[in-house]
Amino acid sequence: MTEDKLFKIEKISGEIKVDERKTKSPYNSIKNFKYANLPAKCNDCVYRSRDEGGNGKCEVYEKDAACAIRKDIAKYLEQIDTRDVNDLKGILDLLAKMNLENYLMANAQSRLDGNIPDRNTRAEVNSLMSIAKLIIELS
Repeated sequence: MTEDKLFKIEKISGEIKVDERKTKSPYNSIKNFKYANLPAKCNDCVYRSRDEGGNGKCEVYEKDAACAIRKDIAKYLEQIDTRDVNDLKGILDLLAKMNLENYLMANAQSRLDGNIPDRNTRAEVNSLMSIAKLIIELS
């Protein structure tokens, strides 16, 4: 019977080198947090400090603060210059009320126009829903 070379295990000779490019994930660096599914609060994040039970990779971690890396939250944090979750909730509440008023006006106008679907009305609804989602995440 002939030997099948395909399934024969041969001894490795020489020096074995580890290819570092393949063993390190590019998603371990902070610049790639924007692709991660980050929670709204720092206390719930896997990247929080090691003392708090995280992996310690976030450079802007603050206990009891809002995430400063998530784009949607960072946008509001720039306006109030604080990471206090309660301040952020207050701002988002105010924005939600203003957005609801804009939606009601746009909805009334579309009814006067014969209930024709309007791009502005849909945009107001989407904006209101994103703010409501953030408020729920922070609560």
